[in-house]
Amino acid sequence: MFWLAKIFTYTFLSPGLFLALLILALIAIFRDYRRGSIFLVTLAVCSIYLLSFKPARDIIIYPLENRYRSNPAAEIDALIVLGGGLRHNTRDAPGGAAPSDSTLRRLHHAYRIYRQKNISIIVCGGAPLGRAVNEGAVMARTLEQLGVPSVKIHQENLSRNTKENLLNVKTYLQKQGYRRPGIVTSAAHIPRAMRTAASFGINAVPLACDYKYESGGYRWHDIFPDSSYLRDSFLGLKEYIGLLYYQKLLLKRR
Repeated sequence: MFWLAKIFTYTFLSPGLFLALLILALIAIFRDYRRGSIFLVTLAVCSIYLLSFKPARDIIIYPLENRYRSNPAAEIDALIVLGGGLRHNTRDAPGGAAPSDSTLRRLHHAYRIYRQKNISIIVCGGAPLGRAVNEGAVMARTLEQLGVPSVKIHQENLSRNTKENLLNVKTYLQKQGYRRPGIVTSAAHIPRAMRTAASFGINAVPLACDYKYESGGYRWHDIFPDSSYLRDSFLGLKEYIGLLYYQKLLLKRR
């Protein structure tokens, strides 16, 4: 199931979607199916533009980021930081990997909260695609570089996705007696993370960061497509699919 989910994500929740539409359009052309080819090409072009268009991106991402109100002042006894990916084999990646932009924002947010509360931090992330470097280890190293003592950091580095992150963390929380952890992750990811945590009986506090939506209206140049908006749109669509999947699992359990 994990690999099927990854294949689906890379094919339909990425620019691979446009490639798939264009391949289907070529097949339609070779088969002299003119209306079908025109429809598919038009669909691909419109999809590229709309998903790269800031107002459309906001329609997708805002409901996710606005579903939970982040509460850094809440009483919590531990921090759970969910990984958001790594950059592998780049020149500025000591040890072969460095946190992605999303992961780094989560770690910085966790560090700011740690400075205020001085509580333990649990970093989550394994090596889901067969990489040699565990995400949790890279996250722990980054926190240590920021100034968090290693004794305050626990690595969960066997998981491949959000479900496994929190399932594995649950055991550690119970052993340590933590009852009210805070979950640090990107704002668009918070709904899925909180729903997953609740399904495992984890009474968590949402601590969102890495917001994509920008208030303040739009400017004339927002009519032009932008690759960052395209990435955000696919991120949002991925979260909606994930929410539907986890909702289905919860219904089965009942």
